[in-house]
Amino acid sequence: MSFSTEQLQRLVAEQQWTSHNVRLNAELTTIPGTPDFLATDLRLHAILRILDMLFGADISGLRIADLGCLEGGFSLALAQRGADVLGIEARSLNIEKANLLREHFELKNLRFELGDVKDFQKDTFGQFDVVLALGILYHLDHPVKWLQQLAAATRRVLILDTHFAPIDDDAMRRLDPRLSGLGALERQDSDGFAVQGRWFHEFGEDANRETQLWASYSNTSSFWLTKESLLQSIVRAPFPLVFEQHDYSANNYELFNITFPRCMLVAIKS
Repeated sequence: MSFSTEQLQRLVAEQQWTSHNVRLNAELTTIPGTPDFLATDLRLHAILRILDMLFGADISGLRIADLGCLEGGFSLALAQRGADVLGIEARSLNIEKANLLREHFELKNLRFELGDVKDFQKDTFGQFDVVLALGILYHLDHPVKWLQQLAAATRRVLILDTHFAPIDDDAMRRLDPRLSGLGALERQDSDGFAVQGRWFHEFGEDANRETQLWASYSNTSSFWLTKESLLQSIVRAPFPLVFEQHDYSANNYELFNITFPRCMLVAIKS
């Protein structure tokens, strides 16, 4: 059911919104004073352009999975356009916020499930036309295996937004201080396939993982693939077509390629 302004004020005040500033009505948003997520988020609008190119303007009926959906902003935007959307999120604090959006906007084609994205598999959830993995791969300790799980559950397209590890020491010296936790370059074997990457420390063993809203969930360290290994892993997953989406990041080229290396990749099954 749709909530009144008074109900929304109470519910939002009880929660800690950190990611998606969603306008709930003419009077209230989830994170006042920050840009409107649905209207201005560059990643969201890049994704909408991708889907428009692949499926046309009408995405109603598409089955979409949003993995590590945080507070549900991306899921909401796609469900409002008619897609059948499942958001999966490991932290109950985020699920509460996501469900507030679902209930307030009365979307029967939107649902959220509490769960670790590592458990996302075809046998459990079936297949999806579109899978979103936004800001989640670099929080995992076995990213190559997980990409193979995604490939099995993806009918048409995977949209992957992720950090990648610098390949050399000079690039490491130019990194944003927030990435100072990256370790030495390592080679790993994944079912006979050698990849390179760096470990990143997420949080200590004694930390409350439920409150680490911007970290991994079931592993204290994550393995960041180099861009080369990332691309090779996606192709081998397998996805026959892989493109990089630049238009949302082109105006910040140095940031996304050097100081805060991150990319949005579109992997397509023909």
